[in-house]
Amino acid sequence: MATKENLKVVELFAGAGGLSLGFILAHQASIQFRPVLAIDNDHQSVASYKQNIEWLLQNAPDILPSIPRVLKRDVEKLNVAAVLRLLKLKVGELDLLIGGPPCQGFSSANRRSKAKSKEDRNKLINIFLDKINEFQPKMFLIENVQGVQWTEPTQDMCLVSTQECLFPEFENRPNNVQKFLIKKASMLGYHVWYGVLDAVSFGIPQHRMRFFLFGVRSDLISNPSVVNLTPFLELLTSAQQVSVNEAIEDLPPLENGQNWVGEYHPGNNSYVVKMRRHMNNSDLYDHVTTKHADYVIERYKKIPEGQNWKAIKDEMTNYKNVDNTHSNIYRRLRGGEPAITISHYRKSMLIHPVQHRGLSFREACRLQSFPDWFRFHGTANDQQQQLANAVPPLMAEAVAKAIGDLWVKITSECWTEPTEAFTPEANRRDISLASA
Repeated sequence: MATKENLKVVELFAGAGGLSLGFILAHQASIQFRPVLAIDNDHQSVASYKQNIEWLLQNAPDILPSIPRVLKRDVEKLNVAAVLRLLKLKVGELDLLIGGPPCQGFSSANRRSKAKSKEDRNKLINIFLDKINEFQPKMFLIENVQGVQWTEPTQDMCLVSTQECLFPEFENRPNNVQKFLIKKASMLGYHVWYGVLDAVSFGIPQHRMRFFLFGVRSDLISNPSVVNLTPFLELLTSAQQVSVNEAIEDLPPLENGQNWVGEYHPGNNSYVVKMRRHMNNSDLYDHVTTKHADYVIERYKKIPEGQNWKAIKDEMTNYKNVDNTHSNIYRRLRGGEPAITISHYRKSMLIHPVQHRGLSFREACRLQSFPDWFRFHGTANDQQQQLANAVPPLMAEAVAKAIGDLWVKITSECWTEPTEAFTPEANRRDISLASA
């Protein structure tokens, strides 16, 4: 059997580890992604990441033979030079830097957030770019919400460390965050690909639109046009969508507020089989529902599949201005279709297709494509927020496979050996060369 090339991966803003998990599970003939470090500043997310990585090491050592370092740190304060020493790497030697900077400032679900809060959040995506500049990885991947396509960059995003404006001429300033990211990545010396993907295209029972920006360092390739994930992703898409029923129909029925305990018999459809990869028993965890008031359950009973609060508008008397209510509040999922985007499902009060209750936590995990062995730390609210923030692992797995396939193509067809004199400064390009 041929030896696989190990690609070292560092993840910033790692959260509970959905993005990393996809890269770990991405099976390829000649590439193996090896997370070596993950960083997040949320204690509960770091605890979740550590627990699940340790579970994989014990139960699937063939795909994860060693544990990456997991640190609770503010990415902004991260000492990259110290990290490189820890990993025994030089600037430019890291294979892949990945991450999803918190995106509240770009999300349509947070339009009422205070402007200052949004600026603080938006700054984090710029910090990620600064870390790209310091690590100078061979490749990088940024994941975010699709709102980067229409959100204007905040003023502090257009500043460099000297507090000089990155785009001094007004007419040259990008009018959305997507263009800003492409321009700055180009300036840092990367050829990039970008796209907005729907999770449902990769066998996930949920419509979830996510933006991805991928880059390869320009000194490594002789043909920039090869940096294109689209043809590789197209080979991984499926015209057959996975429905809510396929994802959760084997899970035992529950009552309002019930925590299920008992003998569980897993389903055998292909999606459930994926969710139970590496499990050698019938264990089922976290199949628990939030306890809602009786009047809420009475409302649920009156809402048909696929409809929302508008079906009971006259009863929504506890809402100050019900007409401004988000369309996914009190939404009963359609069993025969993929789910809507799974955000903080308890706050949204998403309803089971046929049972008169909210979703259980394990049902929400299934709809996000987290395997049944994956556990989340913290309070119920902590766990639900980590789940809402996560990249669906099956989506990350598809992107990872596409990156691996592209890397094989690059190294076999248009690879340029890095020189010993490589420096970040030598690799940067004038911003005027960047295209949006």
